[in-house]
Amino acid sequence: MPELLDFLNAYRAPAQHIASLLLLAMAWRWGGGPERWLTTTFVGTMVLPVYLTRWLTDAPLGVSPFSGYYTMIDVVAAGLFVGVALNANRNYPLWVAGFQIVALGAHMVHAIPNSASPLGIAILVIGPSYCQLLLLGTGFIRHVQRQRRFGPYREWRVSSPLAGGTPR
Repeated sequence: MPELLDFLNAYRAPAQHIASLLLLAMAWRWGGGPERWLTTTFVGTMVLPVYLTRWLTDAPLGVSPFSGYYTMIDVVAAGLFVGVALNANRNYPLWVAGFQIVALGAHMVHAIPNSASPLGIAILVIGPSYCQLLLLGTGFIRHVQRQRRFGPYREWRVSSPLAGGTPR
């Protein structure tokens, strides 16, 4: 059993990256606007920086000269996820944005010296991305099923509920 756990731990990041790229390709082929925005943001902020850092330096990710940039990248990702979540005509982007906010909270806790264990910080920074990928995949599948069953539907919200005047 320990050998299986070591194997899974050794290949969890490449498996996540391959799944992300496959989901990105499927979203651009069969997805709507929110699926394209969310998967592109996910790959652009969580997959590409890892390989860019590996290309520029041989240092481990946590101690590389670019480690401070990961916080800024997560802030950009949170802004994009929240923007899509507030405008998309779907519910799952709200969860994706929520998990990104959890990762941002972990960055804030990490900024406080001796506030939490490094393992706890790592779990809270890295862990939400696996949940986000699961949500993105599930949301994409549900979008495709809904389109097949009911036909095309609105991708984005037209306006906020109270923007048109008084509620009915």
